[in-house]
Amino acid sequence: MGKNPQGFSARSPPADATGVMTHIRQMTSLRALGLWLSGAALAACHSVDYTADLAVNELLYTDVAFVTAAPGDVEAFVAPVQDARDAEALPGHEGSFPIRYGNDEFWERPVTVMLGEILQRELAHSRLFAAVAPSATPEAVVVRPSLVAFHVGAQEGMAGAMSFAEVALRVEVLGPAGVDGERPVWHDQTYGNGQRTEHSVNPVSPYRLVGRALQLTMSGALAGLDGSNVARSDVPVAAPARAAAEASAKRR
Repeated sequence: MGKNPQGFSARSPPADATGVMTHIRQMTSLRALGLWLSGAALAACHSVDYTADLAVNELLYTDVAFVTAAPGDVEAFVAPVQDARDAEALPGHEGSFPIRYGNDEFWERPVTVMLGEILQRELAHSRLFAAVAPSATPEAVVVRPSLVAFHVGAQEGMAGAMSFAEVALRVEVLGPAGVDGERPVWHDQTYGNGQRTEHSVNPVSPYRLVGRALQLTMSGALAGLDGSNVARSDVPVAAPARAAAEASAKRR
């Protein structure tokens, strides 16, 4: 995708220089981020954190309050998050109205690094596993995450613009290594969430939405892993197909 200095990109030609489009482009700057964060920050501690990092700025993302009722006894190694996003698959228009996307240059660290840090922290706090191991020992399971979607943007319309954010994370869990060194797939499910606003001439910054989408994604992933029993050596592991079907049924 092509990029512009304000942090938004699109595969379509730039729109006319209207007040709405000017505002949308300005929303992506760190200065604009500070403006929409300032209300919450002043109410909480009279300061503003301008750090564009989901893993360390609690004004952008706070950990979910998930703790399993049945702590696991198996250790887990969390592999680095792989970037499996397909930017070419994103639509460039909705009807005759262009859709513009934010790019990763907004963030102070790579998105996969931030999400990997958050996932490890969430797994440790959840007590799903006996421990989050620094290496993949033969007895440990391997959590292999892939980032399927992580994008923010704005869609134009007759009544102004609509901000949106979407996150999707595929989580695979490989069981302990067998005598041949191979690891069976115990869990394979994609968890995600999308957030969007109503159309407005003064839309909310999409970076305000991505933290909530990530929270719900992480909450779903933790609940899915809890129900799969991959961390409990004395309980049969739910087959990947069955776990996926049960998770889909719960979302209905």
